[in-house]
Amino acid sequence: MMVEESVATVPWLYVNAGGTEFLSRCTYATTRDMVEGWLTKLQGVRALVPEEFIGRMDAPSVFVLYSQDLEQKVSAEIQRELQAAGAQSGGVDIAPSMRLADRDLHGSIAYIDETRFDAAMMSIAPSHVRFLVQSRMPALPAWLVDGIERAWRRTDFVLHPITLNPLVWDDPGESEGSVADALRPRAVMPASELFANEALRAVETRYARRVATRASTQELFVRWAWVSGGPVREAFWKLAAMSAEAPITEERFEACFGFDFAELRDRLSDYLPQAVRETAWVSPGKAPDLPEVRVERATPGQVARVRGEWERLAIGHVRRRLPQVAEPYIAQARRTLRRAYDAGDRDPRLLATMGLTEIDAGKPDGARPWLEAAVAGGVVRPRAYYELARLRWEGLARGADGAALPFAQVAPVIAPLRQALPQAPALPEIYALLAEAWTASELAPNREEWAELERGARLFAGRPAVGLPVARTLARHGRKAEAATLLAAGAAFPMDEETRAAAEQLRKQLAETETR
Repeated sequence: MMVEESVATVPWLYVNAGGTEFLSRCTYATTRDMVEGWLTKLQGVRALVPEEFIGRMDAPSVFVLYSQDLEQKVSAEIQRELQAAGAQSGGVDIAPSMRLADRDLHGSIAYIDETRFDAAMMSIAPSHVRFLVQSRMPALPAWLVDGIERAWRRTDFVLHPITLNPLVWDDPGESEGSVADALRPRAVMPASELFANEALRAVETRYARRVATRASTQELFVRWAWVSGGPVREAFWKLAAMSAEAPITEERFEACFGFDFAELRDRLSDYLPQAVRETAWVSPGKAPDLPEVRVERATPGQVARVRGEWERLAIGHVRRRLPQVAEPYIAQARRTLRRAYDAGDRDPRLLATMGLTEIDAGKPDGARPWLEAAVAGGVVRPRAYYELARLRWEGLARGADGAALPFAQVAPVIAPLRQALPQAPALPEIYALLAEAWTASELAPNREEWAELERGARLFAGRPAVGLPVARTLARHGRKAEAATLLAAGAAFPMDEETRAAAEQLRKQLAETETR
C-alpha cells in the first residue's frame, strides 16, 4: 500500500477522463500512455459486452499510478505495530497493483516500471470484468456473469482483432480427448439446468464434476455467442437482458433464438470440438474516439482527495489481512483528507469521503457532521446518503410496541434515501431502509413513493433482504395481496434462517387477515 509520502520532489499529476480520476507519480509521458491504454482496453470490454450490461457508477473511480523507481517505505508507526505483532518489518513489502471496491465506488493502484512499460501490452483482469458486469442493475444471473468471466480468461486483446484462445473443457485431459476425437461423448449441460435458479444451483456445490460441467458449459455458451456474431450474438444479449428481469423459460428462450432448449444443447455440443481445438477471432468493430486526456499538475486538494479515497478503501482490506495495523491506516487516511480540508477544500466529495472514513473506522458519531455537509452539498455518492439516513434512523426513539411514528419524525430518514435513488449504482440497503421507514410511518407512501419501492423490489428480486421490508410496507398500509405476491416470488431465492422465519411469520399474518 502507498502509506507514506517518501519522495517530496516528484510532482503528482492528475487526469480526469472516462469516469476515472487518475493521480500519478510517473512522468507525463507514462501517465498519458497509461490513461489512454486503460481507456482503450475498456473499449475492448465494450466490444464484447455491450454498455447496457456493464454496471454504472456515477461517482468517479480513482486510479493511483506510482513509479517503481521511487523509493517507498512503510511508515514508522506501521512498522512498530507489525513488530509488536511479531512480524519482521524488513519483510514488509509494498502491495502489488490491485483494485479495491466500495458499494458505490472502486479504486485501483498500479506500480509501473517506466523503463519497460508498454501500454499496448496492458490487459484488464477477468476479475475486473466480473466486477463490471456483476455491478449491473438489474442484476445479471450467475450463469451469465460466470460465463463471461471464464471466457475472458481465454481472451487476448494484445493481438488484433480480439483473440480467443482454445477453450479448456472441464480439464486439460478432457480437452485433449475432444481434440483427438471429434465424436467423443460430451457432457454438455442441458439448457433447462444451465438457466436454473440460485436455489437449484446451490445444491450442485456438493458435486465437483457437476460444478465443472456447469462452468465449462457457461463459458462455451458465451464463447459460441461471441464467435457466431450477427443474429446469434443479438439473440444472446436479448436473452441476457430478459434474464435479469425474469427466469429463462424455454418459451422465452425460443422467442430470442428461434429454436428450443434441445437444439441449443445440440449446437453447443457440435461447437465444442472446434472451441477446444481452434483459436477464434472477433472483430471489435470501429472503436469510438477516446475522451480527451489532459495531464496536469495535481492541486493539493486533488492529491489529498484521491489519495484519501484510496487510503479509505484500503482500510477494510488491511483490517482483513493485517488487523494489527488497521488503526494506523485509519489515521493515515484521516491525515490525508484533513490536509485538504484544512487548506480550505469544501468539495462535497471530500466531505463524503471524510464521513465514510469515520463509518469504516467504527466512529459513526464522528461521521455524521461530514455526511450532513456532503448531502447538503448534493454529493454524488449513494452510500453517503444511505449512511446519513441510517444514522438518523438509529437516533429515532421508536416504541417497543411498534406504534406508528408521526411522518415528521421519519421524513428526515426518508428524504436522503429518496435523494439517492436517481444515482447509480442502486444500493439494496437504500431500498430496504426506505421500506422500513415507510412501515414505521403513520402516513402511507403516495403514488410516486410506492413506485420507488416497487422499483426496488424489481431491481433486487433475488434479495429477500429487500423484498421482505417492501412486503411489510405493503401489508402495513393495506396492500396485502401485493405483499403476499411479493413474498411468494421471494420464496424461490436462497435466504438465511432468520429472514426465512420472518417471511413465514408475515405470510401467516397475511393469511390470518384473509380468513377473518
